[in-house]
Amino acid sequence: MTETLKGACLCGRVQYEVQDPDSLGYCHCTRCQRWTGSSLAGVVVAKESFRFTSGEDLVTRYESEFAPRNFCSNCGSSLYDDLGEQYFVAAGLMRELALKPSFHLQVAYKANWHEIGDDATQFAENPPA
Repeated sequence: MTETLKGACLCGRVQYEVQDPDSLGYCHCTRCQRWTGSSLAGVVVAKESFRFTSGEDLVTRYESEFAPRNFCSNCGSSLYDDLGEQYFVAAGLMRELALKPSFHLQVAYKANWHEIGDDATQFAENPPA
């Protein structure tokens, strides 16, 4: 059975659907901290399993040094990072998300005040290839 999650930016003008999300995790790198103001909780999904249902014309792409960042040009909401074949979609935009975190990336760079309070697998940087 296909699981479909709906998400929307802060102003609601950009809306999308994600089908069959792979996992939920956190990235603690300094780029994500600057992008969101904290660690980025994201849902990993295949690129072909993400589609806009409205407002695609409002999506602006910022070419970051690691992965292009996509956001709403009207309200500024972080939408997703483009990792090539996968997207890392901001979890806080999907109100019906029920996945539990399964990983933490870039833990070596997390903010000093951030305490990880779950038992998801932690990687100092990225998982081994």
